[in-house]
Amino acid sequence: MLNISRRRVLQTAIAITPGFLLAKMDTAQAFSLKDATSALGSLVDKSSAIKVGKTRIYSGQSSSGQQVEVVITRTKKGLFALNGACTHQGCGVSLQGTQLACPCHGSVFKADTGAVVNGPNGAPANSIAPLAKFKVTESKGNIYIK
Repeated sequence: MLNISRRRVLQTAIAITPGFLLAKMDTAQAFSLKDATSALGSLVDKSSAIKVGKTRIYSGQSSSGQQVEVVITRTKKGLFALNGACTHQGCGVSLQGTQLACPCHGSVFKADTGAVVNGPNGAPANSIAPLAKFKVTESKGNIYIK
């Protein structure tokens, strides 16, 4: 019988997860908040890349040089940009239907507002904070965040 510890399974999962997350993200281009040259912020994508009712997750670099995922959703009311890190323990969220789900402990968030639908491991919604918001601007056919 194969004897593998829980720790070894978790170490392996942590080591391979970033590659799977990057592979499944619908990213058009990388962005950097660190090197923003526009007063509008960092260029993320063309406006035409996100249709009404759609959400995309982008990978980029924060102003401190850290990896950051940004979730951008377009509704009839406009664009909304959220930090893609779950507020429970910082795992990257993924798009599941019209909501964002944390693969680590099952938290679920609204893709347009970042509001908590379900907390981690079935906890109530008020057990964690909503996803942090970025300022998002659309100008001359481009989407910018800061």
